[in-house]
Amino acid sequence: MNDVIEQISKRSREEILKRVSEGYKKPDFCRVETQDPVVHIKMQEDLIENMKTNMTNNKFVVHDIKESELYDTINAITKEIDAKTLVYSKDLGLDLNKINKTSALCFDTAIEDIRDQLFNTDLSIINAFAGVASHGVACVVSTQNQPRTLSLVTPNCIILLKKERVVKSFFDALHKVKSEYERLPTNILFIAGPSRTSDVELVTVFGVHGSTRVHLILY
Repeated sequence: MNDVIEQISKRSREEILKRVSEGYKKPDFCRVETQDPVVHIKMQEDLIENMKTNMTNNKFVVHDIKESELYDTINAITKEIDAKTLVYSKDLGLDLNKINKTSALCFDTAIEDIRDQLFNTDLSIINAFAGVASHGVACVVSTQNQPRTLSLVTPNCIILLKKERVVKSFFDALHKVKSEYERLPTNILFIAGPSRTSDVELVTVFGVHGSTRVHLILY
């Protein structure tokens, strides 16, 4: 039975590849660029303001600040949510001595070695690769230095986003990833605010698959 399925799959694959190859040889074949669906979305001209509006609607807590205010803003957040323990990525790029906390855990080892500590931490801080203005979404590239788990395991998450990395659409964000990485990362996250679901009786519940509260610091 498996041999029959394999033979059918092989014939189908060969036929598909043959048709694709022949298509490029046809004189009237014309390659058309894929249109960015963002053309159908009504947006403000100012991408930053457009993104802030959409992110607020997505339940992000948005902080639009100057870079010089970064540490004061982080410390104001940790005070507000009474966060004492922090987990961060290896390439976060911040001076941890300037952040008020009782303890800080760098996620630079296998999760099995730090599982108990990791899952009992108040706050994570991660870097966003880009911000998508059309939908108010943070694009986060998962790497060995910034594992995907960082955005999921803590009840509170701070996402850092530089203003020059705000793009218009998902299309632009993916092209930006392709232009800056030799190979596409195995995991690209598009975070649209706190984790939520309405699967049970259409009642919205926050924090099911990730952080309950997400702060976006735009600087």
